[in-house]
Amino acid sequence: MIKLVVFLGAALASMGTQAGVIDLGAIMGGANVYTARDFTAKESDVEGAIVSGGNVTIQSYAVNLKDKAAYAGYSIVAGGNISLKSGSIHHGPVYAGGSVTMESAATPPRSSVNPVDFAAATKQFKDIAAGLSLVEATGSVEREYSANKVIGSGKGAVDIFDVTADFLKGGNNWVLEGLTKGQTLIFNISGKHGGFVGGMQPLADYNVLFNFFEADTVSMKGILGTVLAPGATAVGADDVVNGQVIVDTWDSKIQVNAANYFQAVDVPGFELVKDNPPVEPPAEVPEPGTLALMMAGLVGAIAMRRRRT
Repeated sequence: MIKLVVFLGAALASMGTQAGVIDLGAIMGGANVYTARDFTAKESDVEGAIVSGGNVTIQSYAVNLKDKAAYAGYSIVAGGNISLKSGSIHHGPVYAGGSVTMESAATPPRSSVNPVDFAAATKQFKDIAAGLSLVEATGSVEREYSANKVIGSGKGAVDIFDVTADFLKGGNNWVLEGLTKGQTLIFNISGKHGGFVGGMQPLADYNVLFNFFEADTVSMKGILGTVLAPGATAVGADDVVNGQVIVDTWDSKIQVNAANYFQAVDVPGFELVKDNPPVEPPAEVPEPGTLALMMAGLVGAIAMRRRRT
């Protein structure tokens, strides 16, 4: 099996880093969950695709039931091994840098093409999280009785909020003020251990990103919105997150629904913070037919972005 260079995924990732523009979906290929390292879970499911730089080890589990594949076709992309004991993988092939082991589960089609440069993608997520944390806040979060009261600027478009993880965990529901339905809400959340109590339904009409830029762990319980926590381990059990998740490691039984994906947006004042050394490009060259196919997809993606701008 020929190991092919990561080209399309890395190129799409670079499209997500234009000055001011946050496009997490391009970097992770539209996946539901991205982990820099291992993804370990049982007795639950991810409704979309999983992209993991390490091993994907799942038991009594379903993946991609809602047919929201990554990189236009993959149900799972793993830099290491894929192991499933009892469960199902739907709608698309898998890629594994190592072995694929199925026990009491149908064997999915397997691709030899790795669509993503994990090191480059992970670095971009870290740079985006750091850069967002420095953008000046335009709104505030206060306590109103037992609620997290979110007060926007009243200008619509994009509002930025600075808040601590401990403060957010103290509220058991959410109240919104000074916001316009459909606008983007970005919460820069400081603290090593993030999580929420619940009551997030009022956020369903917004494009929401929770940026846990310095977290070591994040409990996924009851989250509605996308989580960016590139240095954290995702933990928790017996609940649901509605949105995309970007973490270092997944070790949770939380169900992940393919909903409330973060939409690309231009954030005034945002710039990447590049603290890490550049990632060396891979050395292998793709087969001519594969490269032509990748180039065609890339040209189409760039054309669509230009039309949007």
